Amino acid sequence: MILFIFILAGMIIGLVMNWRRGKKNTLEGISHLHGLWLPVAGLLLDNSFSYLPDFALHYAGIITCASYFCVLCFIFLNHEKKLPAVFMAAGSLSNFAVIAANGFRMPVSPAALAMYPGMTAEAVYAKKVNYFIAQNGANLYYLGDIIPAPLRTLGGFLSVGDLLLGIGLLLFIVWVITWEQKTDLATA
Repeated sequence: MILFIFILAGMIIGLVMNWRRGKKNTLEGISHLHGLWLPVAGLLLDNSFSYLPDFALHYAGIITCASYFCVLCFIFLNHEKKLPAVFMAAGSLSNFAVIAANGFRMPVSPAALAMYPGMTAEAVYAKKVNYFIAQNGANLYYLGDIIPAPLRTLGGFLSVGDLLLGIGLLLFIVWVITWEQKTDLATA
């Protein structure tokens, strides 16, 4: 949910940049993306942990690998957007590393959990079965969800990977919204 804040911020920044330059807002940049279905497929796979928990837990490794493969393929296919691609790839790989190192489950910091009165380990697990409270530590703990997001309605936990991915998404959305067709002066 927190990543949607980065997406919204990217949209607002892109629209304001176009307005300041006197450019009409179009979504023409979308037509220059490759494999747009890939992150959608990755998100749908990841959502199976919320909507089909028993099935997803049984195939957690396969689902997680397929989900991140989709996202990384999308990033690779659109790598000409260099800075956004670097941030998105670093964030995705960071998240994948910590999840894979912990039996395909994301560790959540007990300190971050303590920021939300009334939220228990059971509530976190009920929300998404591929998360766990790292009370006794975890592999690559510092890459887990250790940062509390102090927004009550959107609250949750963030990892370093989420922050990197969010920055990459923000930059990517700005690029899509502010995209301009480059004209070749030699042929004009």
